[in-house]
Amino acid sequence: MADSAVLLVPDAPTTLAVRTYDGSGETVHPDFAAPRAPWRHRLFYLALTPYPSGSSTYENPSLYASVDGLRWSGAPRAPMPIVRPRSGHLSDPDIVHASARGQLFLYYREAGDSDRVLLTHSSDGAGWSTPAQLFATAPSAALSPAVVRRATSDWLMWSVNATGGCMGPSTTVEMRRSADGMAWSAPVPVDLRAPSLLYAWHIDVQWIPDRQEYWALFPVKAPETCATTALLLATSRDGIVWRTLPTPVLTAGAMADLRDIVYRSTFSYDARTDMVTLWVSGARFVDEAFRWHTVAMRRPRRALFAELSRSLRAKVAPPLPAVTAAFTPP
Repeated sequence: MADSAVLLVPDAPTTLAVRTYDGSGETVHPDFAAPRAPWRHRLFYLALTPYPSGSSTYENPSLYASVDGLRWSGAPRAPMPIVRPRSGHLSDPDIVHASARGQLFLYYREAGDSDRVLLTHSSDGAGWSTPAQLFATAPSAALSPAVVRRATSDWLMWSVNATGGCMGPSTTVEMRRSADGMAWSAPVPVDLRAPSLLYAWHIDVQWIPDRQEYWALFPVKAPETCATTALLLATSRDGIVWRTLPTPVLTAGAMADLRDIVYRSTFSYDARTDMVTLWVSGARFVDEAFRWHTVAMRRPRRALFAELSRSLRAKVAPPLPAVTAAFTPP
């Protein structure tokens, strides 16, 4: 996940305007990385997948770059998308700077008769290796892999086990360990809990060295529904036992482009300014289809955490409009 970085994202929420290879401009599942030395390109990176009207056919990981964190375009000379499926469909990219190797690692999920987590890597952001499968699980048992590199030989990966899919009764967040970011241990469940009768869905995790803690950002869902309408934040000292803050970071309807669904999101923390930048994906229902967008916003950490730590001021699971309650992924 991301290292600390100074980002010039405006305080007011701003919908990203990026070109997608399919032409729709609709995006989902952002993931941010700010490589440190010895990376020779002074760029920030954002992995996204197109999601036109919720079609998984086009949900192939794509890479965008920026010099200021505000204006994004396709990463220089990189293919668009970075990868395409061998079978099934792709989703859930997660990008990490492996600084000891001088490479970007791009993890993603290939879904079909099983969940397969794959890795491709690059030394310049333009040329990418042939993807290698790291492990496979039952369908929907390794959703949204979120990878943190603490040190050269200390890697962690969190993912959501939702065997049975989003219409299942519950989910579990699991963690794996690795010494190189490629060979991973068996998963163990972690104690990351949502409010009563809600469950974590697509998760993002980062280590915040200046705070000496992990942060996790994740939308939540009720049993037997695929709709996610609130985004929560949790903190942890060890990555296993988590404290979920009671008030949502954002709920569906807080802004027009995220009127009906709040989905997988990512963030960056800049210790020098004590600012948190968030990229939140979600959708609104327009012309008989969900239209997907990614919105950037910036908040002072102290004010953000004070708001999220208060007694619940907004319903974590607001009443679902019929169209949102009926949402199912393709």
